[in-house]
Amino acid sequence: MQNSFALPVLEMLPVGLLAPHEDYDPRRVKRLGARLTEEAQLKNPPVVAEIPDTGRYVVLDGANRVMAFQYLGIPHIVAQIVSYDDPAVALETWHHVVCGMDWQALLSDLEQIEGLEIHPCSQRTGRKAVADGSAAAYMLNDLVTLKLAYSGDPQPEPMRMLHAIVHAYRGKSDIIRASNDIWEIQKPCYPDISMLVVFRRLNPSDILEAGKNGVKIPSGLTRHVIQTRALNINIPMSVLSSDLTLECKRQWLADWWKEKLATNSIRYYAESTFSFNE
Repeated sequence: MQNSFALPVLEMLPVGLLAPHEDYDPRRVKRLGARLTEEAQLKNPPVVAEIPDTGRYVVLDGANRVMAFQYLGIPHIVAQIVSYDDPAVALETWHHVVCGMDWQALLSDLEQIEGLEIHPCSQRTGRKAVADGSAAAYMLNDLVTLKLAYSGDPQPEPMRMLHAIVHAYRGKSDIIRASNDIWEIQKPCYPDISMLVVFRRLNPSDILEAGKNGVKIPSGLTRHVIQTRALNINIPMSVLSSDLTLECKRQWLADWWKEKLATNSIRYYAESTFSFNE
């Protein structure tokens, strides 16, 4: 292998052992299922991490792929296994740029959420409240900055509150993911922006717990950066969907590895890239 780096861990796993940590889109699942059938190969493996003491795995990236396999009734999938202990694995949290929805209508919908109190605040106060866990999020635009704080005793379950907040604008607006909470940076990019919603930073325990207990995180909040991401493995769907035992398929994958190494087919690219065809 040129430009040697630690090789990714690829394993043949039962699809039923993989649990998404975030919501998935049923429409995308069906489209992806049709594409997988047409292309007859798995190009990019989902990325998973083991859920301690369960024998199961949480899907960090590729939830729609995993659900498409379930939809098609395919029993096994090749997945890349990573660990949060690896410095090459980083979890980031997206914020939401909400476009095309009147911000006062959004505020009215948010005010109907049980267990949520909305208070005007400074951005500094909003950041602090999100960081210390007293607020689920804060949001801002040219006119207001508002803290979306928990209320009641006991405190509402955090993930269910995140779902309620995102539900207030999902399907009623265009949502663009943002990596920062600076209004002055976001506003010039989106002419119809109405609100920037800023969430607390999620951590690996949130992801593992979501995979374990089934209370998923709203889609579009998490991003996993995998420095040693495996791409273009092109595993034939005929192998994955066959009646061969899991042990036989794992042996097939071991032989595939040997062939890739023997033919020097693996490349590691260290540079960051921009893709203009996503």
